[in-house]
Amino acid sequence: MPGSNRMVEKSIKAIKDALLEIMYDKDFKDITVGELLKKANISRGTFYAHFKNLEDVKQQLIHDLYSHADMLFADYKASVLADDPYPILIMAAELMYASRNPSKRYLKFVTVYDLGVTLKDWIAKFILDDEKIVGEFGGYETAKVYADIISGGVTHAFNMWIQRDCPVSPEEFAQCAKKLLLGGINDIRALSNN
Repeated sequence: MPGSNRMVEKSIKAIKDALLEIMYDKDFKDITVGELLKKANISRGTFYAHFKNLEDVKQQLIHDLYSHADMLFADYKASVLADDPYPILIMAAELMYASRNPSKRYLKFVTVYDLGVTLKDWIAKFILDDEKIVGEFGGYETAKVYADIISGGVTHAFNMWIQRDCPVSPEEFAQCAKKLLLGGINDIRALSNN
């Protein structure tokens, strides 16, 4: 039944869009399922057919965000970016910068903690999936430590830039992040070669 799949997708999209829209005006903890149902114009049964609770919707939105990042960054390997991380940093910075505009608030639903943990894990996995970088860093176990440090630093910088509404353009931010990231990677390479 091809029509039913479209109806399911339409219902799920309506629920996610409604949650995002409500979150422009309210904190997540203050939103009720009833309020979401009214905004999405769906029944309680339809909601619970797709989601366990509001947290489940939020987690699906976070998953969607990182699936989108996976798609955007699929053509990049960590070892290539270790030489010039600017392309991936500017894409991430532009995505986050666009989230400042309430009509494009991609990240509004994510607390800084949620974003930080998920982004840190995603960056660390991105680094550890590249055999060349893992080898340069001295093997998987050592590379994991370095990947956690690098991903934590980059994540913190992005979070502070967005959270504090710094008047720095995505291009300026990506250039600063590139310098910090390359400095760290080059230091790790030098340490690994000694």
